[in-house]
Amino acid sequence: MTRTGDDLKNPPTRIARSADTDARYLAQLVDLGIALSAEQGREELHQKILMAARQFTNADGGSLYLVNKEETELQFRILMNDTLDTFFVSGRENEKPFPPLPLYDPDGNPNHKNIATYVALTGESINIEDAYFADGFDFSGTRAFDAKTGYRSKSFLTVPLKNTRGTVIGVLQLINARDSSGNVIAFDPMIEPIINALASQAAVALENSRLLMAQRDLMESFVRVLGQAIDAKSPHTAYHCEKVPIIARMLAKAAVDEKQGTFSNFYLTDMEWYELDLAAWLHDCGKITTPDHVVEKATKLETIHNRIHEIRTRFEVLRRDAEIEMLKRKLSGEDAQRCDDDFSARISELESQFSMVAQSNIGDDELDSDAVFALHEIGGQEWMRHFDRTIGLSWAENQRLTEDDLAKFSQPGVEKLLDDRADHAYLGFNRGELYNLSVPRGTLTSEERKVINDHVVVTQEMLAQLPYPKELQRIPAIAGNHHEKMDGSGYPNGMLGEDMGILEKVMVIADIFEALTAVDRPYKRPKMLSECIAILADMRDKGQIDNDLFELLLSSGVYIEYGRKYLQPGQCDEVDITQFLRN
Repeated sequence: MTRTGDDLKNPPTRIARSADTDARYLAQLVDLGIALSAEQGREELHQKILMAARQFTNADGGSLYLVNKEETELQFRILMNDTLDTFFVSGRENEKPFPPLPLYDPDGNPNHKNIATYVALTGESINIEDAYFADGFDFSGTRAFDAKTGYRSKSFLTVPLKNTRGTVIGVLQLINARDSSGNVIAFDPMIEPIINALASQAAVALENSRLLMAQRDLMESFVRVLGQAIDAKSPHTAYHCEKVPIIARMLAKAAVDEKQGTFSNFYLTDMEWYELDLAAWLHDCGKITTPDHVVEKATKLETIHNRIHEIRTRFEVLRRDAEIEMLKRKLSGEDAQRCDDDFSARISELESQFSMVAQSNIGDDELDSDAVFALHEIGGQEWMRHFDRTIGLSWAENQRLTEDDLAKFSQPGVEKLLDDRADHAYLGFNRGELYNLSVPRGTLTSEERKVINDHVVVTQEMLAQLPYPKELQRIPAIAGNHHEKMDGSGYPNGMLGEDMGILEKVMVIADIFEALTAVDRPYKRPKMLSECIAILADMRDKGQIDNDLFELLLSSGVYIEYGRKYLQPGQCDEVDITQFLRN
């Protein structure tokens, strides 16, 4: 019997069905419901739904459509057909047989001509005995498909998939029911309630899958936003949180792809890949609490700005003082040539002293005790200040001055060229000029280094507070242990390699490799790729990073693949990896 939208008011007479058949159908529905609720993959879920519906009806073929987010069209998801020996899944390359079906025409009118869109719009099931003789729907596309393939599309059963709110989220369409001999027959009206029940279960399963995916997408987006915010906090560490996940994933994939050796049995599930991605994006989340002046400290004297400019001005004052003294000596009748020679010698001395101060400020070279002593001698020189040093200050700066300071600094007075004043020490940092210039190597003082290192502790504390599902329980460890070393010399816990998992060790190398190869760090020049590999090799030789993963970084080509994609062309020089491989 042919049914269209016009004769739905007169459903066909139902045929009696045995209790055994009903019990069997009910048992199958229960089993299907359990299977659908357990399925995690979307493609697998679509297959289960369509295969179950075909099994109930012994349909030759079928397809599944889902309503898009904008609720403007039905999007093809999967098609099966035994006679044509076809199995199409949307999204697979060169396997997109059907375009989306618009639910509305350009004028906004509902599209009732297509049977699938009609069902999606009305929420009604349609059972058609023979499409070639059915009224009310446009089957021209079906006829064209049949003419092209030699197939004969005859009986159709199209049912809506409604979620718990009664909203249609998809359409299940079955084609050509078959009897026990394989002959095409009409779909038995008595099976429709079973298929509708199946469709309801399918809709709930799809809705749950969508909700889980939406939650996953929300969490992933939030994590990425946090990582991007940390990167944006400092232009000099920009893209670190974004690039570390790239390196970590590349190195982990190389380990998974390894067919022999240490990683021959290593693999990651989909959730473990997801876990690694989230952990890599979150590994520096503690930096959100790190003061900007520490993150941005490109020179030893830098706070909000590089104070070398102030010190240069003081040297200018000393030079001008020397020039004034020379002119006064000439006016008093001293030998002019001797005065000029003394002035020239003083200028050379000041230029040499400032050059040493400026070079020490950069932090590239390691300072020995003689250099530190020389800095203190230079800093002991005095200059005359005439202007009030207590005006133009913020409220906080004024609070750091004592009554004696206010009385002393408001009057002209003699000051040292470089000094560690009492008001230089506040908020846990010592901003003294000599104290900072005397840092042996790099630009950070011990307090600042501790603050930088403590971002890992903050990261661990932040991540430990989140309620992870069972599959993501390792995120705090993977993200928070990226500064640990295999020999126990890392921080904050001094872990040994034997206490760390493979993904934690992957993160250690990914973090170091990104930092070494980065071109946007204010405290160092960009390094050549060969230099970075040599530094990693030295860390490997000292037992600080995992040897197997380091060698995999080289032998798999991950180092050069990353370099060609993300480094400046001039950085990617030739690397003779054989000198670094032990095996």
